[in-house]
Amino acid sequence: ANMLLGNSYSEAIINFVYFAINFVAVLLIFHKFLWKNLRVFLDKPLFHLRWAGLGLLMYFAGNILFSVVITLVNPDFANINDMAILEMVQEHFGLMLIGTVLLVPVVEETFYRAMIFRMLFDKHPIAAYGLSMVIFSCIHIAGYIGSVDWLTMVLCFIQYIPAGFALAWTYQRSGSIFASVLIHTCVNLVGMLLMR
Repeated sequence: ANMLLGNSYSEAIINFVYFAINFVAVLLIFHKFLWKNLRVFLDKPLFHLRWAGLGLLMYFAGNILFSVVITLVNPDFANINDMAILEMVQEHFGLMLIGTVLLVPVVEETFYRAMIFRMLFDKHPIAAYGLSMVIFSCIHIAGYIGSVDWLTMVLCFIQYIPAGFALAWTYQRSGSIFASVLIHTCVNLVGMLLMR
């Protein structure tokens, strides 16, 4: 659509529109599931906040550990997805803030944790964790295949593993997708503020 309009819209605007379409689609398709999970979260907010807090600590601890290992492997490593987001943040901070902090967490948690993780968990918990983490990592790097060397792709993939694990673990323990959404929102907010 942007090409038909003469490429008149920036990458940040295109991404925001993409985020918004996904968000609306998720609300329309999964409104009953989301409403039920919101009620569960609000019935025992301190319970869910505790699990979200523990999940957030797990995420940051895992992220620090993985970052140390990645830096040992490649001291000049830079996550290509983070670099692309940084360019869009510099281009249009407000839209990227709304998209990554408010829209993306609901969409990604509904897809990766509620659909993939939850549907597999009762049958095979290890497969549920593994598959949801692998797909979560892949989706963050898939658009860069062929544009960077294989080692950078592998290191970028690995960098998303702690988030995938912590978010799935939090959802499993809390029983509400909104505990995971809260973590995802916090992580993305910190990332946006650091990029500003």
